[in-house]
Amino acid sequence: MRLIQILNLKKLNPEKNLATVGIVYFIIGLFFAISYALFYHWSILSFFSPGFYAVILSWPIQIPGFISDFQVYGLAGKALF
Repeated sequence: MRLIQILNLKKLNPEKNLATVGIVYFIIGLFFAISYALFYHWSILSFFSPGFYAVILSWPIQIPGFISDFQVYGLAGKALF
């Protein structure tokens, strides 16, 4: 309830609600994709690759694998081949 009051979603029309949800989803995905790229030691140019944007859009699906790799390899990460 507090989050709805903060975002003021009750007063917005449905298009603005959808836009707000989309923006929040993209921002969470961006932070997740940056941490994903750092963990797997991607190069700097990979931030411009389609794979990086695929992680941004599919971050909820990527979470279980990322968490299991994080538990196995820790902060060191691993290189993907």
